[in-house]
Amino acid sequence: MAEGAPPAGRAGAATAPVDLRGVNFAYGEGELRRMVLRDVQRRADAGEIVLLTGPSGSGKTTVLTLIGALRAMQEGTATVLGQQLMGAREGQRVSLRSRIGFIFQNHNLLGFLTARQNVAMALELHGDLGEQQRLARAGEMLTAVGLADHLDKLPAKLSGGQRQRVAVARALVAEPGLILADEPTAALDRVSGQEVVHLLRDLARRRGTPILLVTHDPRILDIADRIVAMEDGRIIETPAQAA
Repeated sequence: MAEGAPPAGRAGAATAPVDLRGVNFAYGEGELRRMVLRDVQRRADAGEIVLLTGPSGSGKTTVLTLIGALRAMQEGTATVLGQQLMGAREGQRVSLRSRIGFIFQNHNLLGFLTARQNVAMALELHGDLGEQQRLARAGEMLTAVGLADHLDKLPAKLSGGQRQRVAVARALVAEPGLILADEPTAALDRVSGQEVVHLLRDLARRRGTPILLVTHDPRILDIADRIVAMEDGRIIETPAQAA
């Protein structure tokens, strides 16, 4: 299979939600300049779950931040949800970020807001929704992730797995075109971790939403359509597609 080609039955290149070609990236300048990505070529298709694995410092999180328009591109091309990121203005990157659901290792919930309020915040950029509509939609999404009895609890009153479920609900509530997850199970026990990733998979696949997930966690490899291994800023292999 050619590098970056989709698995059989996937959409063609023109419709891929994520398409990276020849991406290079470095931190620092002059003598302190350090290359962290080298000629990265990768894509993700609608409804596909792609896991990025590899040792710390291999470039996985940097790839995720470039795809998520959290950093400006330096070299190569990256088309994400139809937006070309090379040369994109800050306003274009901000607009793209509003169409992406982000999930982080430490969930990043605001401790003074309830679960429902934390999720509703993700809808504030949607000016056509009033506060009650945002709260109602947040409640529906929390119910969908199994937290119907915890809508008005503060994060401190939730378990680690429940807090990460709130983060999943927040990422999905605005119906994003792409989900990016960085070590979402690292702080969870085995049972909670499995629950979160399978929940994420099931909810996202119903919408045909691709997921790019950075992980060191071998317990969750079974959810992947593709596993992409990185080392020293390069994609070194793509293990066989998960069953």
